[in-house]
Amino acid sequence: MKVRNIKALAPFKGYVVAGIKFEEIGAQINLDFDKRSGPRCPCCEEKLPRNKVGRRAVMDCPMPHGSIVYLTFPTVQGFCRSCDRYATTCPREVHPDCHATWRLMRLVSSWAALATNSEVATMFEISDATVRRYDKIVLEADTPPPCLDGVTKLLIDEKSVRKGHCYVTIILNGETGELLHMQEGRKKECVESFFERLTEEQRASIKAVGIDRSGAYQAAVEAWLPNADIVYDRFHLVMNVNHAVDEVRRSQCRRASKEDRQLIKGQRYLILGNHEKLDADGREKLDRLLAANQAISTAYILKEQFRSLFTYRRQGWARRALANWCELAHASGLAPFQRLARSFTQHCQRVCGFVKHGLTSGLIEGFNNLVSRMVHKACGFRDLDYLELKLRHHSVMR
Repeated sequence: MKVRNIKALAPFKGYVVAGIKFEEIGAQINLDFDKRSGPRCPCCEEKLPRNKVGRRAVMDCPMPHGSIVYLTFPTVQGFCRSCDRYATTCPREVHPDCHATWRLMRLVSSWAALATNSEVATMFEISDATVRRYDKIVLEADTPPPCLDGVTKLLIDEKSVRKGHCYVTIILNGETGELLHMQEGRKKECVESFFERLTEEQRASIKAVGIDRSGAYQAAVEAWLPNADIVYDRFHLVMNVNHAVDEVRRSQCRRASKEDRQLIKGQRYLILGNHEKLDADGREKLDRLLAANQAISTAYILKEQFRSLFTYRRQGWARRALANWCELAHASGLAPFQRLARSFTQHCQRVCGFVKHGLTSGLIEGFNNLVSRMVHKACGFRDLDYLELKLRHHSVMR
């Protein structure tokens, strides 16, 4: 049997395949210098004198014959006159610090994106720590830095990644969903460190920033992006209104008689749910509850009216609708809604910013879901830089 083009097993520049040895558990590929070029400096590719000669073995991609494949090649240490220092030969396809080829490390990294590190370690017969190290090195080498030119919209939010109130601040491109910045903490310094990296032109191109009502993020955006519109996230605004509805429900439940308490108790999700998604039985229960308690009925009407605020197409119409809603909230006599009305009146333009810019938290909430899944699959991350690399690679390559 003839074997053709055996050099394709290891197409390394400056080396040729000298032989292959198969064992029960795998194979060993032996390389030698290509006599046409000889040993070369890995930096400038000038010829090296043979001051010290050795041989090195590294792991390579598995074969169908076995999962363990070693690649051996000669090494020469000599003084390079061009670089004015001593250098040791090494194929460019082999990582200089890891005992593995780049193609094996990239193969491990691609599997680490789909399976757990323990499963990948079992597949390639290496340790979990080695899988993490290979994956991080490959992601650092292959993931491009964020492009900050032409960014017009930003999304900022915090996400818990560990127990004990360990949060990270996440900044996404509001149009593409690309991860631009991640830093441990949820203070304004976490956002300011990102704005410090931007040039004047890049900061001037940002037109809108979507955030929740966190005061720390607002102060940083106001200081660094005075010309950008702050857009309160629609999801968090509706959540604030739902909290006010639930607060009214709980206060009414405490004051109600025993018979009325049985009617109110356990109806939290019925009141907070969207009316159009309720079935016939749910609507009947809701109508009975609203007819029995005036305060809950008022809170429910205010909730539904606030949801309609985001159906407007012009910001001026939305601002007038919000002003009418705030007047109704003040006149309702319900303290939770009166507090919301005072805050919404003070930041009317930010509440209605969605109508102008169409900026929602859909991208960043989906990204937070990705963070949760990734942390759960890895059983936690000690290295937050590694987590940022995996998240950024996913956001860029999706």
